[in-house]
Amino acid sequence: MATPNGFVVTRRHLKDACDAASWDLLDRLLELDRAAIDDDALYTDGWGDHWGLLVECVRQQRVDGVRVLLARGADRSRGSWGDGAAHTPLEVAEGNAPITALLLSATPVVYVRQSEPALPAPSAADDPLDRQGAVRDRTGLVFPVE
Repeated sequence: MATPNGFVVTRRHLKDACDAASWDLLDRLLELDRAAIDDDALYTDGWGDHWGLLVECVRQQRVDGVRVLLARGADRSRGSWGDGAAHTPLEVAEGNAPITALLLSATPVVYVRQSEPALPAPSAADDPLDRQGAVRDRTGLVFPVE
């Protein structure tokens, strides 16, 4: 969906910001459009398991990433799914006290940006992941693109 200034936040933008640990950019993108915040098919093990941004940040033990996602309203119960055993973010966080505390927090989580990052330029690299998302939205089918 295009923002008022015409910028379109893509699944690729969100995934790239997460992969690069660019939390200010991720926060800015989600401020513009949070429609794909709970897309639980952005990551895959290639064997049939899938998960989204929150589980990936928990898996990578990225406390600030978890903070951004929770501050922007990520679904704390949305975990991995697929051919293997499903895991909630809380189960994935086992043993990580700071992340577990964020996931269990009864008070709203806050993230304060340290910078105002530039929005990413459109790229042909956006296409495969965004096509995958469009197919999933339309049909419910998911396939790995990377």
